[in-house]
Amino acid sequence: MSTNSSLSLTNLDFFQELFDFIKQDDKTLNETLKEFGGSSYYIPSYKTVARNDEIIKEYKEGVGTMGIIKRLARKYDLSEPQIYLITKEVREPTLF
Repeated sequence: MSTNSSLSLTNLDFFQELFDFIKQDDKTLNETLKEFGGSSYYIPSYKTVARNDEIIKEYKEGVGTMGIIKRLARKYDLSEPQIYLITKEVREPTLF
């Protein structure tokens, strides 16, 4: 698996890499097991990914609006820390 130790892979990044690897026509089961065998990862549900995308979209539209985090938490029946975690990349962009 091609990773850079200074970068952290999210579960979604890992799943995307696995998916891209598997969908290559010339990859065998043994090659896939050699590359990814023993790995532990979480594959998010489509529903969760779609919900998080919607939260991020609404957060971007509401940036600067007072109480946006609290409002999103209520709307999606999540805690405020969960909303902060979901919107972290949008709120704290990195240079890399």
